[in-house]
Formats: sequence, C-alpha cells, structure tokens
Amino acid sequence: MQQSRSRRMCLDCQALTETPILLYAIERTSGPAFPVYACPECAPARLTPDAALAQLFNHTHGCAECTPLDSCAQGWALSRVVGRSLRRARPAPTDTPPADSS
Repeated sequence: MQQSRSRRMCLDCQALTETPILLYAIERTSGPAFPVYACPECAPARLTPDAALAQLFNHTHGCAECTPLDSCAQGWALSRVVGRSLRRARPAPTDTPPADSS
C-alpha cells in the first residue's frame, strides 16, 4: 500500500513541496529520527547519483501508481532527481583534444 506523503519544507530553499526527497535523518538519543527533506529542484545538489537511484528504486518497488512512471508525482520527481544528479556528477566535456604524450 502506498503511503501518502505530506508537504515538507526544503532544507535549502525553505519552500514547501508536495514531492519531498529524503536527504538524511538526524538520529536522536530518545525518540524517532528526524527526517530532513529537499525539493526536487534542490535535491540533486545534495544527493549522490547512487543515493538518488536507490530512492527511486525503493519508491517504485512499492508503488502501484508508478506504472507508467509519470502517473505518480513522487516517482516522477525522483526520476528527475536521478537525471539531474547524474548530469551533475558527469565531468563536463572539453573542446580541446587530449595532450600528446610523445
């Protein structure tokens, strides 16, 4: 069963988002951990591509609405975060050819 997510505040821009992306949880000595979220626009700067892909996999595995992916707002947001984090991690192309080592 898909759990409904409520609006959360983004750690970076402080905007409320309907599709929060979990960044991490702050462990406390007593009581439950405190989750910290980001909006889909800010999350790629804070998540590694592997962490973003893991969240997408975990979400789509248990979400009946994610087939096709664009019918679930959370799945769509996570897929955009994965794409943006992959583009951020990829080295920028250079226009100069590699130096000749001879």
